[in-house]
Amino acid sequence: MLHVVTSRNADEYQAELDQAFRLRHKVFVEEKGWTDLWREDGREVDRFDDRRAVHMLFTEQDRVVGYQRLLPSTRPHLLSDILQELCEGTRPVGENIWEWSRYCVEPQYRERGRMLSPVANALLSGIVEWGLGSGVDTIIIEMNPLWLLRLVQLHFKVTPLGLPKMIAGEETVAVTACFDERTLQRLRETRSPGSNRSAS
Repeated sequence: MLHVVTSRNADEYQAELDQAFRLRHKVFVEEKGWTDLWREDGREVDRFDDRRAVHMLFTEQDRVVGYQRLLPSTRPHLLSDILQELCEGTRPVGENIWEWSRYCVEPQYRERGRMLSPVANALLSGIVEWGLGSGVDTIIIEMNPLWLLRLVQLHFKVTPLGLPKMIAGEETVAVTACFDERTLQRLRETRSPGSNRSAS
């Protein structure tokens, strides 16, 4: 099940958020080796995890197995404050533009091959559904360039903001990805039979 957590309901999700921050630490610090994010308590939290952040958690049997974060482009975020070198022109800013970051999924719930896993599909669908209901139609992503084709195949309109650069040992490109109802329809078409997704 997908849960959308904001400052309005965060008090109800303290246990789940703790799991999510530990998943972030597991993936980005222990697995990817981003040692500058290491914390003794095993929770990967940064200064952008403030009241304006939107956290999306995918749970399976009360366990957080997938996570992503959305930040408004009108406030400080990764592209504006940390990864400026990925944007070669004017940085995209607007109420309709949010940054997608810290996407992570437990290893056993990740895709195998070309098809999106049910968890990945639920998380991406969650962005689009939330965006369509919130006046948001564009996300900023800092990602491996291999994701470009996949996003286009899912009917996101993707525009690179600059050339790829090596960030923390991984080739990374910043893009904007615009979406609409057709994107959501495409995600639904590619959803695995029997996958269970609902938002709260």
